[in-house]
Amino acid sequence: MRTSLRWRLFSLLAMSVLLAWIATAFFTYLDTRREISTMLDERLMHTAERVLQQLEADDTDHHPAGPLSDYTHTALQVWRDGTLLMQSSTAPAVPLGTQQVGLQNMLLQGVHYRTYSLWDAREQLNVRVAERYDLRDELAESVARHLLHPLYFAVPGLGVLIWLAVGAGLTPLSRFANEVKQRQPDKLDPLELSDTPREVLPLQNALNSLFKRLQDSLEYERRFTADAAHELRTPLAAIKTQAQVACAATDAEQRQQALGKVILGADRAAHLIDQLLVLAQLDPEHCLIGPQQVQLATLVRDSIAQHAPAAIRKAVDLGFTAEDDGLIHGDSTLLAILVRNLIDNAIRYTPGNGQVDIQLQRHNNRVVLQIADSGPGIATADLERITSRFYRVLGSGEDGSGLGLSIVQRIAKLHDAQLTFANSTSATGLMVRVSFTAATPALPE
Repeated sequence: MRTSLRWRLFSLLAMSVLLAWIATAFFTYLDTRREISTMLDERLMHTAERVLQQLEADDTDHHPAGPLSDYTHTALQVWRDGTLLMQSSTAPAVPLGTQQVGLQNMLLQGVHYRTYSLWDAREQLNVRVAERYDLRDELAESVARHLLHPLYFAVPGLGVLIWLAVGAGLTPLSRFANEVKQRQPDKLDPLELSDTPREVLPLQNALNSLFKRLQDSLEYERRFTADAAHELRTPLAAIKTQAQVACAATDAEQRQQALGKVILGADRAAHLIDQLLVLAQLDPEHCLIGPQQVQLATLVRDSIAQHAPAAIRKAVDLGFTAEDDGLIHGDSTLLAILVRNLIDNAIRYTPGNGQVDIQLQRHNNRVVLQIADSGPGIATADLERITSRFYRVLGSGEDGSGLGLSIVQRIAKLHDAQLTFANSTSATGLMVRVSFTAATPALPE
């Protein structure tokens, strides 16, 4: 069962205060006990000195042995040359202490005594004063009881005050929780509570960051859905039109041409759907899981082999040079998609008898993949837009989904790679550079 934060704080504070109070009472008791013991020891010494002064004033050399005046809780004995001269009625029938001057602890007839022995100046009279330890224990216990008395009344009252104080302190947190609880699912505005405690502020900032990411994700989904629906509508409308033409055609050749366009439209729609699926898997919060060492040169060669027929059909010179194997860390499947989209894009927008040059270079700890084509290039103002979803260069005359470079940008970002676009300075065409962090070759086991 989960306890409430209020109850947890109350328990901690109440236990802390109670333990502090008990510790204070305990050490105060010990200190008071020492003070009481010192005070009573001084009383014993003062009593012995006063009795000795009275005896010296009364000339006790001729005074017969007899009882002394009783002092409260104090037993007295006067000795002369080892003979008991006189004693109080409270004194036991045994010697109180010894002739040694000073304070002593003694057990007399089963009773604990604190004794003090004092000689006169001529060392003829020895006054011994004793006090039962019962008195000291009673005084110490009385002090302890008085120290604990406030606990009976103060602790419950203090507990109520702590409970109310904790509740008042947690009021901003309760308002914070209610604000989050009452929010509608589509309300993703930042939380801006002026009385948010400093300790809760990181939680508020984390929630605001989460709301921002959710808002961006929902906005992305809305735009993605709208754009995808718009882009799919065009090939589907073309397929429907060509199917209607085929149905209405009376000539076999005309029908065959219409059906061929239906198949071509279906292929375009399938390609668009494939690109949409890839992009949906990468956005918005995709991350690499278990990246491995990948030879980028091998992926480039495999992709060139796949695109060679298309390049041959357009008479495009497709060349590749590599300084090394381009070892990097990443996901081989995603990197293959990146290389395939870049090469496909270069071949698609390169006119017949054109040229596509692919280079794999090594610059210190960077592996750079560069693809340059001899196509029409892109206006400088449009270079920043070419990675936008569904963006296509107007007037190119080429079909496409407009998603290839968006996918390339996302895969590059997942691999912490730098993606740059520029028009070729030596000839027409676009030059794409993707710079990866080079991986250190694994040592053989």
